[in-house]
Amino acid sequence: MGERTELVVGGGRKVGDRCIIPVIREHVIHAGGCAMLSLSPVALLIAEGEHEYLALLPGAPPGTKDAIKTLRDGIERQKEECLG
Repeated sequence: MGERTELVVGGGRKVGDRCIIPVIREHVIHAGGCAMLSLSPVALLIAEGEHEYLALLPGAPPGTKDAIKTLRDGIERQKEECLG
């Protein structure tokens, strides 16, 4: 049986002049040729012009804010697609 949990960047959505990018906890369990996937939103990153705001959602695991720093490449890609 294998198991892994990681944070991933979801697809950004443009709302007015803002881009809202979800950060999702992905938990995967592999056992006996089957797999189970659980996706839970843990934060929303709101980009507006040069400003960014981070909203941690209830139930976000400890250290989420620091872990999001490692997702910067994915966040920047979503901002570019969203805000052009």
